[in-house]
Amino acid sequence: MLEYICTIESFTHAIIHSLFMLINIHTHDPEKQDNQQIIYNLIIPQTDEDLESFPNESTPNTWLSAGIHPWYINENNQKNQLEKLAKLAKYQDIKLIGECGLDRLKGSPLPLQEEVFIKQIRIAEEVKKPLIIHCVKCFNELISIKKIVRPKVPMILHGFNNNFHIAQAILERGFYVSLGTALLNENSNAAHLLPKIPLDKLFLETDDKETPIIEIYEKASFLLKIPIDKLIDTIFANYLEICS
Repeated sequence: MLEYICTIESFTHAIIHSLFMLINIHTHDPEKQDNQQIIYNLIIPQTDEDLESFPNESTPNTWLSAGIHPWYINENNQKNQLEKLAKLAKYQDIKLIGECGLDRLKGSPLPLQEEVFIKQIRIAEEVKKPLIIHCVKCFNELISIKKIVRPKVPMILHGFNNNFHIAQAILERGFYVSLGTALLNENSNAAHLLPKIPLDKLFLETDDKETPIIEIYEKASFLLKIPIDKLIDTIFANYLEICS
């Protein structure tokens, strides 16, 4: 217990002396702690009734992302979903477009997912905002789309926990990578890959987990063998680089 308390105290000391705050690049939990900045995700709903009142929750002083998740594409209402996103995308509080992307295991048919994803890339290009991407077993398709569409906005793969060959392929093509609670398992792909990811391409997140983001930063700092304040500053600088 004493060791744990000392670790937390050291971590807090590092945050105080860090120039910047902790960035949580992707979360579904609107609650945040002091010295943290979250990007709270808004998932575009499927029905006209829900679209009309969306967003129906108050998130004051919160940075947001908004997108049509591949699980929730409405084949018969995608036009209205995209129109809602295009409108929201222009708001100052919307910092990222997504999460959007491709999922071979769940959601609408893959050709429709690809169509809607490309349209969301076009929206991101129009407003010059980065994309936060959900990708499950569709990395070849993702890479092909990037090659064909050639977006200029940054593209972040969130919740990454895949093997080295996939990581190498996406990093070589300019993607950013966001890692989450998988880092807490030292046998995970994410934990093994972390030291191989360039720091200027790295983000951290909690996604839909209740784990505090500070625990993920702490674990990443340990695995990278770098001071926690350097990691905090680097990831915040990465955010400023893509969202400036």
